[in-house]
Amino acid sequence: MSKKLRLLALALAVLMIVPMIFAGCTKDDGKKPDATTPAPAQTTTAPSTQGTKMTEPTDDPNKIDLDGYEFRLGTTWHDGLSTVGNSTEGTALYDELMDIYAEIESELNCTIVAEGNTVESADLIAAAVGGTKLGDFITQKQNVWIPLAMMNGIRPLDEMVDAGLDLYNDNVFNQYFTQITNLNGHTWALDVIGKFSGAPLGHFYAFNKELTESVGYPAETIYQAVRDGKWNYAMMLEIAGKITRDSDNDGNYDIYGIALDTDGNEVWTNGTGPIVYKDGKWVANLNDPQLMPSLDFMYAISQPDITLPVITDTASRGQRRTDFFAGKSGFAGLWGGNFSNEFKEMAGNGKLGILPIPKGPNVDHYTLNMVNLDTFVCQIANQDWEKAAIVMNEIGAGVTDLDAYKDQIRGNLADDEDSMEMLFDYAVPHSMMNIAKCSDAMYQITRKGLYKSIYELTLTPAAAAEAYQDQVQAELDNVFQQK
Repeated sequence: MSKKLRLLALALAVLMIVPMIFAGCTKDDGKKPDATTPAPAQTTTAPSTQGTKMTEPTDDPNKIDLDGYEFRLGTTWHDGLSTVGNSTEGTALYDELMDIYAEIESELNCTIVAEGNTVESADLIAAAVGGTKLGDFITQKQNVWIPLAMMNGIRPLDEMVDAGLDLYNDNVFNQYFTQITNLNGHTWALDVIGKFSGAPLGHFYAFNKELTESVGYPAETIYQAVRDGKWNYAMMLEIAGKITRDSDNDGNYDIYGIALDTDGNEVWTNGTGPIVYKDGKWVANLNDPQLMPSLDFMYAISQPDITLPVITDTASRGQRRTDFFAGKSGFAGLWGGNFSNEFKEMAGNGKLGILPIPKGPNVDHYTLNMVNLDTFVCQIANQDWEKAAIVMNEIGAGVTDLDAYKDQIRGNLADDEDSMEMLFDYAVPHSMMNIAKCSDAMYQITRKGLYKSIYELTLTPAAAAEAYQDQVQAELDNVFQQK
């Protein structure tokens, strides 16, 4: 039996005897980190072991036996964790994953069925109302699981720790993205990451090293500015303004400073955002003076002498990325979903570098905002959640590998260690969940309303903030069931 399973057996043996006390988070200590929002008064009791069938063979009293339990995992297309329909089927990578599953099945006396997740928001809501279990752990975006959490449709994962869920162990679950699912005093989702998964990553700015150097800013100068805390709004605007030019003298710009923005994520880079948690409530924060510099920056990068005009979607985001990869602009707002062949080719030619989104004047660090936080949640209707915790632990321990995740990113960047430093020393440690995607309606209000009006220059930042303040608050009250 693995050391981890023996520890789980011990945890189960003392379950319900001594309550665990969580105080901060340190590497591998299994303790709960500080919550990002104040914990509300607890109304739930410690989980019960009643109904969990685990037998202990006489030859090994520590062995956990789940008596043939079928564990069902709902995965996404990029997880690479499926037992059926996996795109890597027939490869050594797939065989390695199956070996991991087979070992877990043998150790725990269970079966693992992992399939691409087809569960929709409406399915989960209906299941929550009807008490129907759709899987043991199901991956969902935050615009689905946040409203579901607020209506008591999914189980707070911190309440599963006493049952053995190793939630805060970075050798089991990816802590960068697990910890940022903490809302209203609970951790709601967990993340596994490694060579079997895709490479999730929030927005950053890619830059063309040749173009920045041509205007007096070689890559090393910009990298050093990040290290020195000087990579800010003003510096990026200065470089982008110098890059924009009419290279063929036909009266029109053909080289631009910026191909495209970071899809609204600049709004979080001055130490606040359009939505904040304050005095036990989620509130719209659009009129906060500290928010204005980031809104002004979004307005400034959209000017026609900086960015390919964005008014009425002159060019799609895909076209803008293509222009960047073709060497027609200095910067482009990208995210992990944009690691295309064009991206890899440009990086392989030594022309592409990575930077965090520049920071505003009121903060001392850079920010990485996750676009779609696809993470695993556990339905409240899952009455087998104690068994599910045991199996999920072993899957996490078998597949989570932060170094392997970094190697994927490194490969996309053609082993550019400076860019890796920019990401993992300065951006990823300050990852945050895009709370503006707490519902699809909120996404429409913010991305398709507030941000779009600023990017397309139809409203000034101050006017946009005034126009959307009440809409944001109304949807927050709806999602978080606030009065």
